[in-house]
Amino acid sequence: MFSTYNLIHLNPTPRIPYHTSILSGEAWVYELILGHPDRIRHSLGVNLNIFNAMLRILHRNGISQSRN
Repeated sequence: MFSTYNLIHLNPTPRIPYHTSILSGEAWVYELILGHPDRIRHSLGVNLNIFNAMLRILHRNGISQSRN
C-alpha cells in the first residue's frame, strides 16, 4: 500500500497551465466580460454584475478610461 507521501511526491501529476490567454490589458478584460460567467469571478474575484456596478460607480465619480 502506498503512503500519501509516495502518492504526492513520487508520482506527481503533470502541471497544466491555467492562465493561457494571449490577450492582455483591455482585450483581456473584454474577453472576461464576454466569456463564461465563472471565468471573470475566478480571475477577478467578483461576479460580472458586481464588476459592472463598480464601473458605473467609477464613471459617476469622474474616473474614466485613460491612456498613459
